[in-house]
Amino acid sequence: MNTVWYDYSKVQSRNGTAIAMGNFDGLHKGHMKLLSMLMDVSQDNGLHSVAYTFDAHPINVIKGENTLKLIADNDYKQELLSNCNLDTLFFEKFEDVKDLSPEEFVRDVLVGKLNMKVAVVGLHNHYGKNSEGDVKLLRELGQKYGFLVYMIKPYYVDDVLCSSTKIRALIEEGNVEMAAELLGRPFKITKPVVVGKKLGKELGYPTANMIPEPGQLIPKDGVYASNTYIDGTAYKSITNVGCDPTVGGNTLQVETHIIGFDGDVYNETLEIEFLYKIRDEQKFGSLDELKAQLAEDERVRLS
Repeated sequence: MNTVWYDYSKVQSRNGTAIAMGNFDGLHKGHMKLLSMLMDVSQDNGLHSVAYTFDAHPINVIKGENTLKLIADNDYKQELLSNCNLDTLFFEKFEDVKDLSPEEFVRDVLVGKLNMKVAVVGLHNHYGKNSEGDVKLLRELGQKYGFLVYMIKPYYVDDVLCSSTKIRALIEEGNVEMAAELLGRPFKITKPVVVGKKLGKELGYPTANMIPEPGQLIPKDGVYASNTYIDGTAYKSITNVGCDPTVGGNTLQVETHIIGFDGDVYNETLEIEFLYKIRDEQKFGSLDELKAQLAEDERVRLS
């Protein structure tokens, strides 16, 4: 897959392109269905397949940075899309196109610069200034400018609509199991480890500590069964999201006890997969009570 930032000349569009456009936040099962159709259509028609997305989520450009917390940053989005056999992942600078009318956007960018012959979109796809364009208009523009439109209906998992909005809400509620069902894999965060209070080590449960950024999506406060990846190796782990109320903490952090690992991970970048919620975060009356609960949490994780 060829990843292109902003430069239309680097897209092999001479023979025409098939384009799927969207934010693709999290690349969930609905996105995968859309991209599967994109690949089928592009191969059947000898077209160059393009996933067209933006360098920043439109909501965060229009309403301010960190307004919307993302399931996947651009690096992770690129990693996920690289497994889809696309020809090109194209990142558009949203600020350069946000004021184009729907017709201007389609005519000047998708058709004019990328030579689009087929558009593959979801039912609720919107584009152009103020998101005024919809599938109905896209089909009308297709007749006018010579391209076909394929639409994917909404995708459901156990009667739950598969959408980035729903997945984001599930994660914020702590329901990481259902979020994983919609994503097709566990939700994960990737962060460098920082030095903490080292209280966990004193209790016999050393932790790798991470400080979330203001705009980072993390699960609701609580203790989660997790997997931690260190240099590509997966370890069972327990991850606490919260402020350590037992010891009077007031800084939100993610603390992970990596079961069976005693190496040094300070300043290393770890991947934490959230599997299911074990319990809510609690304030204990003593460190002995906390230690006993940590032992129970580990028993649950290993069971």
